[in-house]
Amino acid sequence: MKKIILSGLMALSLFASDKMLSKTEINTVLKSTPIYNQLASQIKSGKIKTKATKKDGFYIIELDTPKGKGLIYVTSNKKYTILGRVLKKNGEMLIPNFPKHANIIKNGVMFTFGKGNKEIYIVTDPECPFCRMMEREKRNLLAKDYRVHVILMPLPFHKYAKPMSYYILAAKTDQERAKRMQKTLLGGNEWKNFHPTKEQIKKFNAELAKAKKAANELGAQGTPSVYDKNFNPIPWPKLGDKK
Repeated sequence: MKKIILSGLMALSLFASDKMLSKTEINTVLKSTPIYNQLASQIKSGKIKTKATKKDGFYIIELDTPKGKGLIYVTSNKKYTILGRVLKKNGEMLIPNFPKHANIIKNGVMFTFGKGNKEIYIVTDPECPFCRMMEREKRNLLAKDYRVHVILMPLPFHKYAKPMSYYILAAKTDQERAKRMQKTLLGGNEWKNFHPTKEQIKKFNAELAKAKKAANELGAQGTPSVYDKNFNPIPWPKLGDKK
């Protein structure tokens, strides 16, 4: 019997293998899952695009849908489908390293701060509690050791994330946008006094649409999500760790 695991986190001991799948192979794997019938018509029509790899004992399938991207994990024996995250023993998320379109990602960068010689990209939401935690714990390190390219992604279930983002985007320079983001992440309420015009909202929404495309291209599953200069993910608590 096919089984599905609905789980946010799953720590596993994994073994190494890595192989890109053809479209035929992807469909064969998907047909073994309990969710195939929900996806089949949209995949056939092209509304959902797929790509996949076999890695560390899993088939990892990326679904590119009109609402964004998501990952499905299927065990190599095709008995289990996992919707959520699979974590390695070291706490890192098991994800595929699909080629990224650099122009889409760079077009979604709202501003850059920091004086370091290492580049990173951060997908963040000004109302996200974990983004606020990262701000408190890593801000000085980020500004000193990195050039940080910021992609704002206000999540729809955060009531004030979009007006907070508007306040940040209203700043004229990268330096001022970075300052406004920092104040907001640290609990500042200056954003409440900002009332954008219809023209400004239209402009800001266009920027946020580019940012959403960038976040989707990176495969961001939430906030904060951090990536190196080659767009490979970095667990944010490990920023600054000595290897």
